[in-house]
Order: sequence, then C-alpha cells, then structure tokens
Amino acid sequence: MPTAPQAIAAHAEVLRSDARVLTECAQRLREIGAKLDGADTAPQWLRETLNAHIAACAAASDDLAGAATLLRLYADRAGR
Repeated sequence: MPTAPQAIAAHAEVLRSDARVLTECAQRLREIGAKLDGADTAPQWLRETLNAHIAACAAASDDLAGAATLLRLYADRAGR
C-alpha cells in the first residue's frame, strides 16, 4: 500500500494527465473550428458553441494543472 505522500503524488499525476487531455481536446476543437471557418458554411450558433467548449476545456485544464501542482507540493512536504 502506498504511503500518504505517494498516494497524493499519484493523484497529482492523474490530475496533470487529465489537464493534458483537456488541452488536447481544446486543440482538436480549434482544428475543427478552422475547418468550419474554411468551409464558411457553419451557422453562427455552432461557432459560438464550439468556442464555448474550447474555453471550457482551457479553463478546466488550467484548474486541474493548478490543483496538480498544489497536490505535488503537498506530497513533497508530507514526505519530509
């Protein structure tokens, strides 16, 4: 069974991984948006929805990365 600092550090890594996945998701959505812009056929509501999802992915990624950093610091201090 992992010690408390190891478990905390492992959870921090899961959060960091989730943050990376959300960053990748935002990038894929941006690529879809670029294709829609190139086709110039997408309705305005679709572009607005796409932009809202990009923003949500970016905000969630930032939040998770911040939480991962704090958990990692906590794990380091708990291990002393």
